[in-house]
Amino acid sequence: MSALHLRLIQPTLADGDIPGNLAKALRAIAASAGKVDLVVFPETHICGFPTPQNIAQLAERVDGPSIWAIRTAAQRAGVSVAIGFAENVEGRYFNAAVLIDANGEVRLHYRKNYLYDSDRGVFEPGTTFPVCEWRGIRIGLLICFDIEFPGPARQLARQGADLIVLLDGMMHPYGYMHRNAIPVRAMDNQCYIAMANRVGPGDQYRFSGESHVADPFGKTVALADTSNETAIDVTLDIVQAAHARAAAAQRVGHRIADH
Repeated sequence: MSALHLRLIQPTLADGDIPGNLAKALRAIAASAGKVDLVVFPETHICGFPTPQNIAQLAERVDGPSIWAIRTAAQRAGVSVAIGFAENVEGRYFNAAVLIDANGEVRLHYRKNYLYDSDRGVFEPGTTFPVCEWRGIRIGLLICFDIEFPGPARQLARQGADLIVLLDGMMHPYGYMHRNAIPVRAMDNQCYIAMANRVGPGDQYRFSGESHVADPFGKTVALADTSNETAIDVTLDIVQAAHARAAAAQRVGHRIADH
């Protein structure tokens, strides 16, 4: 499949409000039926940003009620979903994300490796960078701060990722950092990067929006604004990843020949 249709959800969320945030996600999934292949939500969409004081109340197992509700909604709508949540593993907590396919099956389960200040004292870091086959391509997940370092995207690219989905929770005044980093990481690794971010106020931060898609040549193909709750639909021509890799290999070959 050369064309994939993504919908990036840029929501306002309420930190600590699982019922409200989950209901918003379920409505967005239902509204996407028959329109797109993949719906992408931000970092910890289900619970918002937890704190050391409330993480034990907000974190859920990957087979807990919120992810089950998302799986059921994805199956009913016939769409895949990438969404973030706070994961509880027998009293250990992770900033996690899942990729759920259109049959309601969990295809990827990722735990954020690079912890930001808001994660510290709340979450433990993950240790792996999984990739899976999905709709004829290879896809991987990253979460927010991961994108600010070359290593995480490179780990996924080395496993052949054609698309990296970034679940973001970037806040003001630092939105420019991910606006700049996403095209660079896409160009470095000759893959698409699609990012969904929150917008509006939370308990501790105001979120910067600018949900963003960059192609394998480092070109921005979609960019939301910094202030509005919105959904952005983007069509990806996945063969561009192969074209970008071929072009990069040719350039490297020319440089070797020149020396």
